[in-house]
Amino acid sequence: MPLLNKVRTAAPGGPGNDTATASLSRLRSALTVFFALDGFLFAGWVVRIPAIKQQTGASAGELGLALLGVSAGAVVTMVLTGRLCRRFGSHPVTVVCGALMALAIALPAQTHSALALGLVLLVFGAAYGGLNVAMNSAAVDLVAALRRPVMPSFHAAFSLGGMVGAGVGALVAAGLSPTAHLLALTGVGLVVTALAGRVLLRHPAPVRPSAPRAKGRGLDGRARRLVLLFG
Repeated sequence: MPLLNKVRTAAPGGPGNDTATASLSRLRSALTVFFALDGFLFAGWVVRIPAIKQQTGASAGELGLALLGVSAGAVVTMVLTGRLCRRFGSHPVTVVCGALMALAIALPAQTHSALALGLVLLVFGAAYGGLNVAMNSAAVDLVAALRRPVMPSFHAAFSLGGMVGAGVGALVAAGLSPTAHLLALTGVGLVVTALAGRVLLRHPAPVRPSAPRAKGRGLDGRARRLVLLFG
């Protein structure tokens, strides 16, 4: 039975309500871990960009073009991930994209040209974009079920993960090669994804309560342009 149905049908203070609350709490913890992991891995890659630039012999312009691979891969995947979430569920897609990102982060250190770097960054960007869409979709479902504005806590976890990833990267940069560092991040990412992913796969996404739609309240042309601009 969907978690939200359990919340609706359980009597206040009853065992059904306690079970649903515990399930939602576990989901929140697991999603928080994924947000933190996302920031941790991305920051770990950013720290090694100077070393990767030197390894590939890329000029500043060539490096800039190669780095566009991250954005290009992310944009393409972000468009498709929503459909995947609707078909397979946001939880499985989050787990798969988390594993792919952990694997892809090791690829830049294996390249020796700007072209190869750009190609592997397409893969990394695709995994990164997919993870961001899937885990935010899962978080929106959870926020609706909890009926509390907890979304900022997920984004705070992303920022904290980024700070830790950047700090750790700065500490090990002098003693570890980019290959060793990024491979270590792959190991950490896969372990964390396996542990937190078990929680997501065991618990279905909560069903969002359907809100009544008022007639004539769709986005007007100006609002659509603003959404497009900021998007």
